[in-house]
Amino acid sequence: MFEKVMEKARFQTPLNDFELVEQDIEHRRDPLTGKWSRVNIQRSQRVKQAESDVDLSALVEKSRVNCFFCPENIEAHTPRFKSDLISGGFIARGETRLFPNMFPFARYHAVATITQNHFQRTGEFTQSQIEDTIFASLDLCNAVYAKDSAAKYVTFNWNHLFPSGASIIHPHMQITLESRPTYMTEKVMNACKDYLRKNNRNFWTDMVREEKKLGERFIAAMDGINYLTSFSPFGNNEVIIIFEDKTAFTDLDRGDVSNLSKGVIKLLGGYEKLGVESFNLTTYSGPIEGSAPGMNLHMRIVSRPQPKPYYTSDVGFMEGLHFERVVETLPEDVAKIMKKQFKSN
Repeated sequence: MFEKVMEKARFQTPLNDFELVEQDIEHRRDPLTGKWSRVNIQRSQRVKQAESDVDLSALVEKSRVNCFFCPENIEAHTPRFKSDLISGGFIARGETRLFPNMFPFARYHAVATITQNHFQRTGEFTQSQIEDTIFASLDLCNAVYAKDSAAKYVTFNWNHLFPSGASIIHPHMQITLESRPTYMTEKVMNACKDYLRKNNRNFWTDMVREEKKLGERFIAAMDGINYLTSFSPFGNNEVIIIFEDKTAFTDLDRGDVSNLSKGVIKLLGGYEKLGVESFNLTTYSGPIEGSAPGMNLHMRIVSRPQPKPYYTSDVGFMEGLHFERVVETLPEDVAKIMKKQFKSN
C-alpha cells in the first residue's frame, strides 16, 4: 500500500571544504490518488535569505487598527446575507460571527470569525471557539441547502496568518457550498469508488488498519475519528483527520463537533511545540444527501512558513506547476510529537 522510491544526490559541499556528501531523497506515492511527494529533511537546514527575526507583536498591533473583524468594527464593515436566506443577515454563535465573503470565489462563500481577539497564537485557541465556528458553518450549510439543493459540496477551511493565504490576521475560517466538488475532492471520491469496486473494501478502513499495524504514522483514535500523519504529504507537518462513519461535512452531529474540536486543539498544541504559527486546514467531503461510495469525510492540516515581513514560500515550481509537494519534515517524526499531545489531558 505504501510505495516509496529512494535515491541519493551526491555533490561536493562548500560548507566543509568541498567534501563529498550524500543526501537522501524519498519519493512517496499516495496510496489512494497516486500523487507523488518528495521528502528531503535536510532542506530544512538550507539558508533562506529572505527570512529574519521579527517581532510579531508589532505586526499584530499595526493590523489591529481598523480591523473589519474586531468587535467594534464588524457590525458596520462586514457584508450580510439576504434575509430570505439568513434572518438578520449573519449567524452568531459564541464569539463566532458568520457572514458572506466580500470577495467570493464560490456562489456561496462565507467567512466566520473564530474569536473576538484580533490575534491568537496556535496554542491559544479553545475547544469552544472551534465548536462555535463549526456549528455556525453547519447552520449555514443547512440554510443554503434548504434553498438550493444543487449546492451540495461543502468545504470548511482555515487559513491562519498571511503565509497561509489569509489576507486578515484576525482568526477566521471560510466555508463554501457549490454544485460541483473541487478538483481534489472529485479525484479522491473517484479513487475511493474505484478502490471499493476493485477490492470490495473501504480504502480508509484498510489504510487506518495498516497504519495502526505499522505504528509509524498513526497518532490516535478518538471517538470515531482517526489522526495520522500522511505517508505522502500535501505539505510540511501534515496531519490527516479521518472520520470512521461520516461521508459529508453535514453528517456531523453535536458529539462529532465536540470530538473534532477536541482533536483539533490537540493538533494545534502539537504545532505549538513544533514552533508552527501559520497553517492551512481543509475538508474533503462527499455531497450532502448524495452518494459517494467508499468516501469518508476527512481533513488535512499543513504548516506554512513562519509569519515574517519577508519569508521564503514553501510553494515553488514543483508544487505549483507540477503538483508534487517537496517537504522537509518526515511524517514519522511529526507523528511522534503529535502522539504525546493526544496522550496528554
